[in-house]
Amino acid sequence: MNIKHLVISGIVLILGTVMVGNAIAQELTNEQKTVTCRLKTEVDQRKSNGQKLVFVPLFGTVKKQVSSPFRATLHPDIEYVFAATCDGNCQDLNLTLQDANGMEIAASQKTGELATISFTPPSQGEYQITAKPGQCTSADGCSFGMGIFVPASASVPNASKLPTELAPFRLCQ
Repeated sequence: MNIKHLVISGIVLILGTVMVGNAIAQELTNEQKTVTCRLKTEVDQRKSNGQKLVFVPLFGTVKKQVSSPFRATLHPDIEYVFAATCDGNCQDLNLTLQDANGMEIAASQKTGELATISFTPPSQGEYQITAKPGQCTSADGCSFGMGIFVPASASVPNASKLPTELAPFRLCQ
């Protein structure tokens, strides 16, 4: 194969990646960027404290007093930490964890801009994590993001295959 074709292909690939990255950055609102960067900071801090992100982070928008539920299969004897943050329009973000029967198991503890739940399932099962802001100062609602963490040494069978650097977090550098 001609070296010239390889060089041109490489340049096209790099330019395409830069253009897609810029398009992603331009499509996010300031509130979404705030949430993305707050969550990236949390991921970095937890990594330095011996934890790892185990699933692709969840991002969304909710209105005042509206719940946004997510389901996950959790495995026994692994301590999971659910950490969520929201934008500047959001006050009092709450997380709740329910078992498959809908019984509330845990509610979030708040530390500044972060709401967290720590939970070690007694057995494998499906659980529902719900994010709900108390108030949103914007009529469009509040942007939020959530990560699920485990100890770095834990082996989670259904964990996401995460790249070294997540694309949304590139906005925060």
